[in-house]
Amino acid sequence: MGFKKEIMTQFLPKELDTYFYWIHERESIRINKEVLGHTPPWTTDEILQKYKFCQVFREDDRTTRWFREHIREPLKDSPDVFMATVIFRWFNYIESGRTLLKHDLIRNWDRKKAIDEISKQNKWVTGAYIIKTPNRMNKVTGVAECISHMWKDKEYLIEYMKNISSLEDTWNKLRDYPYMGPFMAYEVVTDLRHTHLLENATDIMSWANPGPGAMRGLNRLTGRELGFCKRSHPWNDEMKELLEIATTERLDGELISDTNFEMREIEGGLCEFDKYSRTVKKQGTTRSIYKHNKDLPLVEGL
Repeated sequence: MGFKKEIMTQFLPKELDTYFYWIHERESIRINKEVLGHTPPWTTDEILQKYKFCQVFREDDRTTRWFREHIREPLKDSPDVFMATVIFRWFNYIESGRTLLKHDLIRNWDRKKAIDEISKQNKWVTGAYIIKTPNRMNKVTGVAECISHMWKDKEYLIEYMKNISSLEDTWNKLRDYPYMGPFMAYEVVTDLRHTHLLENATDIMSWANPGPGAMRGLNRLTGRELGFCKRSHPWNDEMKELLEIATTERLDGELISDTNFEMREIEGGLCEFDKYSRTVKKQGTTRSIYKHNKDLPLVEGL
């Protein structure tokens, strides 16, 4: 990271400790489970034992691993990787990904065929987040309609990314497409950051899209009202300062390497830190219970 930059934001020390505690403890759980093969519990933290939390690195989540292995990596140097990413993330469901690959719909999109084949499944889309689609359409038809709309502009969008080389500018361009919005656009851009289209983007270490959870996390760290969510607030400046603290002070290079820690990890960690803090402080609803399935592979289909 070079010389240490001056930190202007007044982060609350206790909250900052909890933020980095969550990062280290959650990654330690992954290593104990997946790398070392230990049996549960993988932590002494009762909250982390009981409730579901996302991975520290999005690249380690199960659906992303499947997508990376079967779609993104094989296509990472091809222009096809753009729409392949859009198509998969709009469903964000491994079984749908298999169907799309089986019928060559990732590289050769066919709206009717996609609807016919995916409709045969019991489940079509992810349950991890809300998939927005046009009214009066079932989910498969709605998703297919949205994909078809972007498919018509794919050459233009690919050229745009090649010329702009910016995560934020690409995000701004994509989020304006019907029903994509800021969250879905961020998911797509995060994947494309690992492909030839955006791997050299100039703002990998300086930009992320703070969702409501990340904003609440930053509010906790600074002592602001938890509901503060003014979009014009310099959220990215605060996240950049957290990244500076992480890479110069808080990451030891053993459990988590500072070379792998980017703004996406800061933003995602803030959201999960907020969830963890809410559970500790008994604020809001109870989180989903974690149910260990020792027979479930880390990456389905490998």
